[in-house]
Amino acid sequence: MLKTMLSSIVARHFKKKIDSWTIKEEDVEELLREIRIALLDADVSLIVVKKFIKDIRTIVVGKVLSQNEDPQKYIIGVIKDELVKILNNEKKIDTNKNNLKIMLVGLQGSGKTTTCAKLAYLLQKKFNKKPLLVGLDIYRPAAIEQLKTLADSYNIDFYANGKQNPVKTSDEALTYAKTNNDNVIIFDTAGRLQTNDELMEELVNVRNKISPDYIIFIADAMAGQEIINVAGTFNNYLHLDGIIITKLDGDARAGAALSITSIINVPIFYTGTGEKIDALQQFFPDRMADRILGFGDIISFTETAQGVIDEQKTKKSFAKMLSGKMDLEDMMVQMQEMNKLGSLSAISKMLPNANTKIDEQTISESEKKIWVWQTLLNSMTKKERRNPILFKKEPLRKTRVIKGSGRKPEEFNRLIKEWESARERMSELGKKIMKGQNPLSFLN
Repeated sequence: MLKTMLSSIVARHFKKKIDSWTIKEEDVEELLREIRIALLDADVSLIVVKKFIKDIRTIVVGKVLSQNEDPQKYIIGVIKDELVKILNNEKKIDTNKNNLKIMLVGLQGSGKTTTCAKLAYLLQKKFNKKPLLVGLDIYRPAAIEQLKTLADSYNIDFYANGKQNPVKTSDEALTYAKTNNDNVIIFDTAGRLQTNDELMEELVNVRNKISPDYIIFIADAMAGQEIINVAGTFNNYLHLDGIIITKLDGDARAGAALSITSIINVPIFYTGTGEKIDALQQFFPDRMADRILGFGDIISFTETAQGVIDEQKTKKSFAKMLSGKMDLEDMMVQMQEMNKLGSLSAISKMLPNANTKIDEQTISESEKKIWVWQTLLNSMTKKERRNPILFKKEPLRKTRVIKGSGRKPEEFNRLIKEWESARERMSELGKKIMKGQNPLSFLN
C-alpha cells in the first residue's frame, strides 16, 4: 500500500526508550514529518494528511506513559486509531432489501463493467440473490457485449437494448426484472475519459427514472489526486452512497482513492483485488489500517482461502507430500490452489510484516517462474506427472514436453531439480512432525 510502511517509520524513531515518560514535541517532530512524506508519496490528499498529522500530534504530545508502556506500540496504536477514523463509515449495502437497485458510475478504464459482474456474483453466491445486469454504456465499443459475456459465463441474468436511449432501457429493465423475478438490479452506466455536463445529465436522468437504492462510484486504486475531484463532481450531481475501489493489488498506492471517503464523507463498500470474478471483498477499515501500517491483512487472507481453496484436495496432496511421496501432480495441485488466491503480489500485501517483504521485482520473477512450470506441467500427461522417473527412462518424453510447451530444456531441468529438492524438504518436515518435533524450530 505505502512503499514506506508507517510501522517501520515509527520503529526507526523509537528503537530506544525516550528519556522521560512524557512524550514531547521534539520526540515526534521528525517522525510525523516522515509519516507526512510517506502519505503524500502514496497520493493521500494533502487535506487528509494535514488533519491526520495534526490529530496525532494533539493526542501524543504531552502523553505521560507508565514504566511498562512501550512508546513504539503506543504511537502505532494511535496511528491505527486515526487511520480507522479516516476510513471508517458505518453505512453498508443492505443486502436484506428486496428488489435492490444499484447504479454503478465512474470514468472509463476504472473497471466499472467488470465490477458490475463481480458485485452481481458476490450477491448471488454470498447472499443468495438473483441479480440482473443491465448494460447502459452505449458509447464505449463492446461494453454491452463484455457485460453480456460476463453474465452468461456465471449464469447471471442480463438485459440491454442496443444503442437505445439509456434512460428508456433502464426503465424497461425494471419491468424485465419484475417479470423474471430478479431481486437485485445492477446498472452499468456510461463513462467518459473525464467528466462533462452531457454525461452527468444522462446519469441524473437515469437516476430519476429508476430511483436507485445505491449509487456507487468506482475508483481506480492506481489513479492520482484528480480522482478526488472526479468523485466530488459525481457526488455533486448524483449524491453518491458508496465507493468501490478497484485494482487494489499489484503496486497500487491507493492513497487518493482512500482519501475520497474522508473528503466527501462517502463510505467504501468493497475493494477489487484481481481480475477473477470472485476478487471483490468487503471493505473493513481496521484491516486496511493494518495493511497501511505494514501488519498485513491475515483475516482477509484466511477468508479468501476458505472461499476458494479445495480443502479436501489440498489436504490429501499435502499429506502425501509430508510422507516423502510428492510427485509432479502434487506440485501442480498446490500451484493450482494457490492461484485461486490471486497474484503473489496481492497475497504478499495481506501477510504480516509487509515492510520486510520481498521486493516487487523478486515477486515478479517468482510469478514468471511459476507460470513457466505450470506450462511445462500442463504439457505432461498425468502418468508422467505421477511417475517423473519416466523422463529418465524414456528421454523422448522430455523432448516432447519441451517442444509442446514451447519452453527451454534448462527450464525443464530446473523444474525437475526444484521438485526433487522440495520433495526432500517436505519429507524431512514430515519426519520431524512424526517424531513430535517442532518443524519450524529452525526459525527460533
